[in-house]
Amino acid sequence: MEVLIILIVLIGFIVLFVKMMSKSSSQKRATKEQPPGKHFTFLVCDDTEDIPTNKWYRLKRWSRPNFLKMESEWTEDWKPFSIEEEVAGFTRGKRQDNFVLMGDQPDFRVFLRRERDNPVDPNAIKVMGSATVGGKRTTRQLGYLSKETAALLKDEEELDARPRITELPYEDRYSGLSITVLVRPQSYKKKMKKAQ
Repeated sequence: MEVLIILIVLIGFIVLFVKMMSKSSSQKRATKEQPPGKHFTFLVCDDTEDIPTNKWYRLKRWSRPNFLKMESEWTEDWKPFSIEEEVAGFTRGKRQDNFVLMGDQPDFRVFLRRERDNPVDPNAIKVMGSATVGGKRTTRQLGYLSKETAALLKDEEELDARPRITELPYEDRYSGLSITVLVRPQSYKKKMKKAQ
């Protein structure tokens, strides 16, 4: 399998930086403290090649240069609740910067964390990202599940997630993140109760 590994300098961060510099002086001071733009590593594949699992990739024929997918794996003790769930609030604050910082690391993972004390939604579920960056384990919020999805999952005891799609910040284009939401099936829960 012939796969090119491409490093892409995210021009979108430069545009974002310029926009932030044009705002108030307090925002300018915060921007100056941010690390410079980062390269995001992903694979570029032909249609005839095997798609790797647990790695960001794009097909050569895709027209959007910032659109990436990941074919994730999970064990049989999980079942997909939603294959492609858009992460709400991904573009707020530094969340997309958090993703770019961690998202292409080999040990990058996403997971879900309930936020019962959320003043707006007691069913709120945060989407978190975690990876080793600069030798340190880093965990940061990437957004939330939608209010509707969180309400549907309110009675689920065990949740997990896998990365699915991202549109990286690039030349003022839309950026976003979608994940696969996983739940424990009842059959697994019954099996574990019997084992106890």
